[in-house]
Amino acid sequence: MQQLSNLDASFLHLENDHSPMHVGGVMIFDVPAQGQMTLERLREHVKSRLQTARVFRQRVVMPVWHLDAPWWVEDEHFDLDNHLSHEVVDIPLSNEGLSTLSADFFSKHLRRDRPLWELVFVEQASKSAPRKNQKGAAFALLIKVHHAALDGVSAEAVIAGLLDMSVTPRVLPADEWQPETPPGQAELLLRQLWLVPEWKMQGRNLLHTGRVLGWRFLKRTVSRDERTLPYYFTAPRTIFNAPINSERLYCTAELSLSRIKSLKNQLPGVTVNDVVLGICAGAVRRYLSDDGAMPTRSLVAMAPISKRNVDQKGASGNMVSSMLIRLATDIDNPLERLKKIHDNARCAKEYNREMAIESMLDYLPHAASAHFLSRYKKSNAARLVPPMFNMVVTNVPGSPVPMYLDGAKMRGFTGMAGIYDGMALTLVVLSYCDTLTISITSSPEVLQDPERLAGYMTEALDELEQAVNQTAASSELITANSLSGIQVGA
Repeated sequence: MQQLSNLDASFLHLENDHSPMHVGGVMIFDVPAQGQMTLERLREHVKSRLQTARVFRQRVVMPVWHLDAPWWVEDEHFDLDNHLSHEVVDIPLSNEGLSTLSADFFSKHLRRDRPLWELVFVEQASKSAPRKNQKGAAFALLIKVHHAALDGVSAEAVIAGLLDMSVTPRVLPADEWQPETPPGQAELLLRQLWLVPEWKMQGRNLLHTGRVLGWRFLKRTVSRDERTLPYYFTAPRTIFNAPINSERLYCTAELSLSRIKSLKNQLPGVTVNDVVLGICAGAVRRYLSDDGAMPTRSLVAMAPISKRNVDQKGASGNMVSSMLIRLATDIDNPLERLKKIHDNARCAKEYNREMAIESMLDYLPHAASAHFLSRYKKSNAARLVPPMFNMVVTNVPGSPVPMYLDGAKMRGFTGMAGIYDGMALTLVVLSYCDTLTISITSSPEVLQDPERLAGYMTEALDELEQAVNQTAASSELITANSLSGIQVGA
């Protein structure tokens, strides 16, 4: 058995009827090097890779009254067929063509009585399916895994476990997995009651941590520039900070990673993530401006930060913190906006390192955490209080080289993430080879035209390039004129 952390468990407690808490992705493949991909062939391949991630065969056990954190147990009734399904469609197997199917798949909850993941094999009707030496994708896979089990980095590692870096699949050692008999509720209840005396010590640790972080927070709050680092719950309200229903929409913008890196290289100190945030800021700014819904104050994004070291990359669970970043959407010039985003992100990282607020969860008794999250979920607080941020932008680095599934080359990979009441826009940034995708997850009642927003992502990259080139040309002209002046005077 393996116990969930308070952070992992929070994704279970926050889940409700219209806000499933899972992450996922869409993978599109060419025809395999040998034969055709079928559901049975896929099944055998996935079966051979179950040992690459414990999440595949672990289900969650929830203690009564939530006095203690839930547990992962190796599911003694695990059946791979419960997690695989098959869809035959008459649509293009592309990001655009699969958007509706992906949105529908992602809107549905995972069953709690099984390991928390599902995989859908999608292929075209036989008459339109591509064969060897024909253009077009051969099949696609849709996958989702509960956020309680994975964060963005570990999710990428799980998917990488299903894939290979060559056409020839690697050979894994013998699978030595052993199922577990789950503990009964009486056993879990006794354990919960046994932990009650520890709450006093946890409370002391929590108070100590709270005092330390509170003092740091006070000092940083007094000293910081509010224009750079946002205060909590002071983001302007937008159309994205609204109640949602269970329906989802999914749309993706595809960008050249080489172009983004070239921009980064022309701007000292700027990172790829800064450029991506600048693209997202420009696109959202234009989208809201079109509808006359752009606030005068800057929008605020929440960006998860991985806390994993190299040895922890494939470990299950969530090892993340988060930072709030002003997107400088109150600045019209795209280059000046990007420079401001760079400054804001740098300050946010420094602030996050000093505060490390997520460490307080380690000292909080699980019963208190579970009760608070449950009350928060039922109180509709997200609809009443000012938004802490306007959107989530999460960047997950993918493979820079082609990946294969049983000899089938993966031609595209996009990410999916959740939304909830009061925060109905999530942008998942994922790179694969020389393509960077920005995937939009939202609610149809909130985002009326996702394709337009995706198009603005492409145009925002064009605008940044144009602004950088114009600045470079102006600098060259000034330099040339200066040199000319010197020569004339000589």
